[in-house]
Order: sequence, then structure tokens, then C-alpha cells
Amino acid sequence: MDRPSTRRLPCALLLLLLACERRTNECNDLIGRMNPHTEALVRAVEGLARVEDEPARLDALVEAADRADHELAVIALEDARLAEFGLRYRKQLAGAREAAQAMRRAAQDDDPRGLHAAAKQADAFLETQATLLEELNRYCTGS
Repeated sequence: MDRPSTRRLPCALLLLLLACERRTNECNDLIGRMNPHTEALVRAVEGLARVEDEPARLDALVEAADRADHELAVIALEDARLAEFGLRYRKQLAGAREAAQAMRRAAQDDDPRGLHAAAKQADAFLETQATLLEELNRYCTGS
């Protein structure tokens, strides 16, 4: 009776190793697609402080968000948790894009309060982005 259970152990270990390898590969793929855009998004949001003098700063944020969203739209993740991270990040990108559009409207309408509120929304993107990246890193490193 001992023999069948000892045969199952190597199979179970092999399945576990394959699952771990798939998760590692998917983590690397997702992080690899997000990393190049993270700094561009940070710079774009930080550049919004000069939006009244340089309205093109809004375009930089929208373009950075669109590039990052495009990168994530084409990735297929089997790991449900990683897929959720990707979806959350894409929702955050949509929020950053909405903040840029709200800032554009407020600047056109000469609405300082609206401009300030939209700028706070853009700043909040940086905080939520950092939180998501920390969570993703913890998940991918197993810590």
C-alpha cells in the first residue's frame, strides 16, 4: 500500500514546481511590462505642477497612461491574483487619464478649485500605484 502514495509524491512535487515556474514567469512578464511605464507616469504627474504654464503636460500624462494600458491589455495571465493586479493597475491608469481630462476642463474654464481637485486625483494615482506595486512585489517574491 505504500507504493502508490510514494509515486504520487514526485508527481505532486513536479506539479507544484511547474505551477511555481508559471507564476514566476507571469510575475516577470507583468512586472516587466509595468516597470518601463512607472517612471514615465511619475514624471508626468509631477509635471502637472506646471500645467498652468505648460498645458501640454496633460498630454504627457494621457500618453504615458495610454502606453502603459496598451502594454497591459495584451498580456494574458493564468494566475488569477496576477490578473487582478493587472486589472487594478489598468483601472488606476483610467483614473489618471480622467484626472488629466478634468484638469484640462478646469484650466479651460479658469476654475482653480476644479484644477486643484483634479491635481489631487492625479497625485492619488501615484499613491495607489505605489501601493499596488508593493503588493505585487510581495506576491511575486512570496513574502
